[in-house]
Amino acid sequence: MSDGSLADAWSRAPVAMLRLDEDGTVLDANVTFLRWRAGHAPGQPSPPSHELPDPVVGRPLGSLITAGGRLYWEAYVAPALALNGRVEDVSLALRTPGEPLPVLVTAHRRGPAGPGSGAEIDVAMFASRGRAEFEQELVRARTSSDRWAEGLRWVQEATAALSRVAGVDQVRDALLGVVARHPGVARVTLETTAPRPSAGEAGLLVMPVDGVQRSWGHLVVVPHERLGDVPPDREALTTVVRQGAIALDRAQLAEQSVSVAHELQLAMLAGDLPERPDLDVVAEYRPATSGLTVGGDWYDVFDLDRGAYHRADRGAAHGHGVLHVVIGDVVGHGLASATAMGQLRTATRALAEPGIGPAKVLDRLDMFVRHHDIGFGSTVVYAELDTANATLTYASAGHLPPLHVRRAGAAEFLWAGRSLPLGVGSAPGERTEGTVPLAPGDTVVLYTDGVVERRDAPLRDGLEHLAEHAARLAQSGESATHLVDLGTHQRDDACLIALTWHGPTPRP
Repeated sequence: MSDGSLADAWSRAPVAMLRLDEDGTVLDANVTFLRWRAGHAPGQPSPPSHELPDPVVGRPLGSLITAGGRLYWEAYVAPALALNGRVEDVSLALRTPGEPLPVLVTAHRRGPAGPGSGAEIDVAMFASRGRAEFEQELVRARTSSDRWAEGLRWVQEATAALSRVAGVDQVRDALLGVVARHPGVARVTLETTAPRPSAGEAGLLVMPVDGVQRSWGHLVVVPHERLGDVPPDREALTTVVRQGAIALDRAQLAEQSVSVAHELQLAMLAGDLPERPDLDVVAEYRPATSGLTVGGDWYDVFDLDRGAYHRADRGAAHGHGVLHVVIGDVVGHGLASATAMGQLRTATRALAEPGIGPAKVLDRLDMFVRHHDIGFGSTVVYAELDTANATLTYASAGHLPPLHVRRAGAAEFLWAGRSLPLGVGSAPGERTEGTVPLAPGDTVVLYTDGVVERRDAPLRDGLEHLAEHAARLAQSGESATHLVDLGTHQRDDACLIALTWHGPTPRP
């Protein structure tokens, strides 16, 4: 091929081509480059080459590309050419009368590098407007996908946070907390009425939190105004708020249901405690402070000498006789446990008889559990306080040991008379009893596991804590009902009965 043919092919190549000197000044440019510089897009008809001016020869390449491209050429491309003699696929933008034309540049140095070497640089430019638009579309799609994924993670976090709580207050705190943790949120509140945006709060987001039957107010979100912060996605926030409204509705319904259940449970436990000059009987029941399920804790105090403590006969008036005390805990929580509790409490009264003793009563109660399939695994302490003989006789079916607190403050647990829980396997006659003498001023405490068990401490520590506080209360004369307040994070119902014997009273 002749030199003229090569020159003509170079001039009319479908890519823009340049020859530069070692300083980056244009020595020659082909027709394609001139057309692109004149604003004729690649692939579109353009004027004949003789009508195109030749304003680029003698100009530095940096003046023909955008400012950012010039900095990149001087900072990266020129040094790379000097070191390696070649660069490929460098993205620049060619200045045109209209919008800049994105191009990919490949450059090759001919000759040695260095000032005065006479080296020339061949440059080929490939139009990449379609590629740039495609890359921009990819960036937009990626940004949209990232925002969608971030919104989905936010919704999932809200779902998890709201599912872990039960009460209305806890759900409200969880909703506010999950919104506040979004990096684009400066402040969030739940207002009764929708506020009006004030100066400087143009981006305020106000979302109604509407349940099925009531409105919970308006969630007011103040976004950050820091540079680079991404505001919360409104669609995702709407989903979070809807979940919050559903969770609040659910929590309110659960609280109402549990309130009714607790009232029924307390009604079953309620009853007149005996009032006698020689004996103080106090009882306390506290539902769990966390969770919304009723439990199976129960207690009862009764006299088998029908109404002896309420008749006006002389013996009852002075407090002589046997007082029957029982405390128990049904396995599990919920309505089934509360129902079983009521049945066991009623059965205990029906099966007890004067003179048969606590162990025999537990045998009968065990048979009731087996035959009726009610309250399997429940634990019970049944005790008889004989004030005439100053003794307490008791039997425990798998329950925690009673606590004997002497007036001087010494406290010890009563471990005798223990056997398996109800329905587990004790044969009739295998249960045993324990007996402890009482001195005037002594107190016997019966309690359920909610008084002593804590998830962050072993049971032994809870029992020691109970004994220490009971001894302190005995010395100070305070009521033993304060013992149910030992736990600050009570996760189970707590039930307690305290019997304080003051000594025999003389018969008239």
